[in-house]
Amino acid sequence: MTPLGPSAGPTTGNTIPVAVETNGKGYTCFLVDLPGAFTRGRSESEVLSKVPAEARSYLDWLGVPSPALGEAKVVEWHVCQLMVEDADGEILLTADRGPFGPEEFEHVTSIVRLSGETFSALYDSSSFKDWVDPSRLRKTFYGEAPNTIREVFHHVENTQRYYLSRVGLDIGGNESFLEARGSGLRRIGKLFEVEGNSKVYEVDGESWTVKKVLRRFIWHDRIHGKSITRILAKQKQLGLIKKYEDTFRFNLGT
Repeated sequence: MTPLGPSAGPTTGNTIPVAVETNGKGYTCFLVDLPGAFTRGRSESEVLSKVPAEARSYLDWLGVPSPALGEAKVVEWHVCQLMVEDADGEILLTADRGPFGPEEFEHVTSIVRLSGETFSALYDSSSFKDWVDPSRLRKTFYGEAPNTIREVFHHVENTQRYYLSRVGLDIGGNESFLEARGSGLRRIGKLFEVEGNSKVYEVDGESWTVKKVLRRFIWHDRIHGKSITRILAKQKQLGLIKKYEDTFRFNLGT
């Protein structure tokens, strides 16, 4: 997992541009300049307050020195009817449909690849993959929430196939997690060579672009990477393990 260099990071002065999506019950905040970085909460003020820490965590993960970060600045707002409180969403950022040159494509693709490697390393470093935390037992918009580290991993493994399908692509059914990530990125690369980021795909009432698919890969790895890291922190708190690998640099504590 190689650090990716200083081109990743907030670029709008001392503020961090963000897009907020809400259904009135839950809020998700997307950091526009850091593809896949996000915060969640029950109010706009809560998600905005978490933005600087998320930016620092993300840049630390990439091996990029954090600049002096200011407060979040909302540049987009999207209201939907989906269950945002369960991390559902549909927003197509302005950046998702904007210009996307070959150099930026390669850069974002490298982050998607690193994200997959980081998530896989987090899973592999976990000892008690089938341990159940009773506090995680709940229903979401897609059914029972994944309860164990193994269930979370397989959920992410299956979802990367779903994301590719949004732009008409697929992955072979017998590939491992990282093999599927690699082959998926190669397919996206071939699609990008043909149409760039020019096409907006309308699928099941949601708008997608190549760039949005790449962003969602990273976002999904991070949201469930946080889930696994919280499980590991709970295991440490209970004395089941002595330490754990914080591969994404979430710094969640115990």
